Amino acid sequence: MKQVVLIILSFVVSGCSFLFKEPGRPPKIDGVPVPDSKRLIYIQNVRNNTYSPGMHTRLTQMIMEEVDRRGRFITTREKTLAKYRLYAEIVHYQKVGDLMDLADQHITSELFVVTRVEIVEAETGAKIPMERSEIPGRVHFSTQIGYRESELEAQNRLLRVMALRIAEEAERAWYYSLSGVLN
Repeated sequence: MKQVVLIILSFVVSGCSFLFKEPGRPPKIDGVPVPDSKRLIYIQNVRNNTYSPGMHTRLTQMIMEEVDRRGRFITTREKTLAKYRLYAEIVHYQKVGDLMDLADQHITSELFVVTRVEIVEAETGAKIPMERSEIPGRVHFSTQIGYRESELEAQNRLLRVMALRIAEEAERAWYYSLSGVLN
């Protein structure tokens, strides 16, 4: 009976440590964890230079969620505390009809978005070189056939993928700037 109680207690304790630990895996350089002070990042609100309203606010939120989920950076809303700053700007948005019916109405459409991204060291203002400064995204959708979704739903799907790419590329550039090694 005591063994069963001990086993249950160990599961409860390990479960609590699993639930309340720091998210993700803190990165390491040569086996040494990167200090939290070098992981603080401020994510500037995404700018929008296109005619599509609201995309920039949703992309900002999705980037924050993705960075937090991945756990490499520690996000802060206090700009002065951050070691790094991430800037992004939607520079191109295009909706093109792929298939048309006999009345020249779009059956399927394609969305194409380009986002310009840069990560800057806060103290010096030096840009950290990234593999690419513009990240493209593309999605196909239809309001009539197959899996039906609206343009807004397709935008959200596209922005999720863009947020993932932005977070991943920012992390790779940051890690390379610290370690000199591509991960």
